[in-house]
Amino acid sequence: MKSKKGQSEMVGFGIIVIIISILILIFVSFSINKSSGNDSQSYETESFVQSYLQFTTSCEINTVSKSVLDLMKLCSENKTCDNQESACKILNETTNGILKTSWKTGKNYPVKGYEFYATYANQELISFFEGNKTSDSRGSRQIFSWDLQIDFTAYY
Repeated sequence: MKSKKGQSEMVGFGIIVIIISILILIFVSFSINKSSGNDSQSYETESFVQSYLQFTTSCEINTVSKSVLDLMKLCSENKTCDNQESACKILNETTNGILKTSWKTGKNYPVKGYEFYATYANQELISFFEGNKTSDSRGSRQIFSWDLQIDFTAYY
């Protein structure tokens, strides 16, 4: 009769190899998913920028209300709305209101601060900063074909 001792040792060795492989996979997945400061993209900030761009403002041109994205284009062209207010003034007021309402900052809130910039052809259209910068940040950058760039970073 043959001994089964060799077979049971091989099964034990196989189980050890499988357990070690699973641990290595878990370690690698945590290492890959780890975010890295300012370079990290965040679904939350990206969604905010997309929603912000679609927000309907009080600026009307030919009785048609304009979105924030349309207003940025009008502002870059120094245009005025039907009510004779500057598109840039309305853009500034609307953006300030949206940011203050959507991103409360401070010790008692998860968001400690934020930065928001919109530039057109390397000229700053609007710029907002509130709160404090921290090492934990999530951001979004939107670049449009007509030289518009929007950067938003939230600090946690």
